[in-house]
Amino acid sequence: MKILTLSIMIANELKNMIEQENLKEGDKLPSERDLCEKLNVQRLTLRSGLRILLQEGIIVSKQRSGYYVNKPRVEKNVFHLESTSEAIFQQGLKMKLLHLSKMELNKYLSAHMRLPLGTKVYELQRLRYVDDEPISLETTYIPIEIVPDLEHYDLQEQALYVILETAYDIHIDHSEQEILVSTADDFAAMSLQVAKGEQLVLQQGLAYDTKNRQIEYTESLMKMERFVYVN
Repeated sequence: MKILTLSIMIANELKNMIEQENLKEGDKLPSERDLCEKLNVQRLTLRSGLRILLQEGIIVSKQRSGYYVNKPRVEKNVFHLESTSEAIFQQGLKMKLLHLSKMELNKYLSAHMRLPLGTKVYELQRLRYVDDEPISLETTYIPIEIVPDLEHYDLQEQALYVILETAYDIHIDHSEQEILVSTADDFAAMSLQVAKGEQLVLQQGLAYDTKNRQIEYTESLMKMERFVYVN
């Protein structure tokens, strides 16, 4: 426990150093020797702190080169209900509408949405970006009956939950979510620019409004290194 506590303290010191010295994505951290002198710790202790930052995705290690500040990650709050698009917009990121179409629920979606087989829904698919890098592929299903004419709204520049509230007076109240590990199929690999079979975070769940109606079922495939769940 003493070693773990010290490791966390060193990790926090390293985070403070990155922030105070205004280190940006791609900037190199001082050498292990310099960090040991600066923080007045032994190399073994320093490495335990660096390992925490690596696990959190704050830094990356390049063989025979050193440690570098990693790309920023999108924060998702595990206790605050929000759409991925809300998290994206709040942190100044962008998204691209891939397609919006109408379909009928098959057995798989009927079971997940808890709606009758054949219920007519919109299928909405969007790709999220940080700068020019795609980081998340999101597919959402919403019953047409409760959101008629959804295609008339700007689903690329507006968060879905904002449209639901302002245009349809639908207020998302609670949801049931699962966070799993999945792998990229051909389409996900092409969309997210990763290798087929690469591990991705899969967040899937059904959201309800204040009237306890099933409003949306969403499956989001996200690059592991680009998202962090916080409380």
